[in-house]
Amino acid sequence: MKYSRVILVFTLWSLVSGAVGYWFGFREALRFGAAADFVPRGALAVSQLNVIHGGNTDTVTTMLEYDVDYGLIFGHDLFEHPLRRAVGPVWGFDLYPKYEKYVVRMANYRQQHPSRMKPELFDSFPRDTDQNRQFYQEILGNLRDNTAKLNSMVERYASKP
Repeated sequence: MKYSRVILVFTLWSLVSGAVGYWFGFREALRFGAAADFVPRGALAVSQLNVIHGGNTDTVTTMLEYDVDYGLIFGHDLFEHPLRRAVGPVWGFDLYPKYEKYVVRMANYRQQHPSRMKPELFDSFPRDTDQNRQFYQEILGNLRDNTAKLNSMVERYASKP
């Protein structure tokens, strides 16, 4: 009888401590991860600002264009993820549908300004070895997947004319 109580108490304790650790660990990890993300973003902003102050806006424009593309691509991954509804209760951070307004803004922009992400970007990629050809095919596959996600998000979220 005592043995079964010990097992029951141990099991309950393990479940409760695991749930508490999961809850607080992931809640703090989200804030910690977001805070850690802003350090390199700030350094990148300094680089972009220096380029703008130097009068060369083409570089910064290209970087920002790709930020829009990747915002849509990762937005697709986020919105289609099976655990997206668990983020709010676990982390207290409602990504979906709260982030849809950001995606609408990016999709409207992308609808008016086509993406620079095109397979022709890699036409000059060396394909002289099997390794390079395989790597090139992998890049093109990823590019096709990303383009499909980007187009899907524009189709779904951009304002209809």
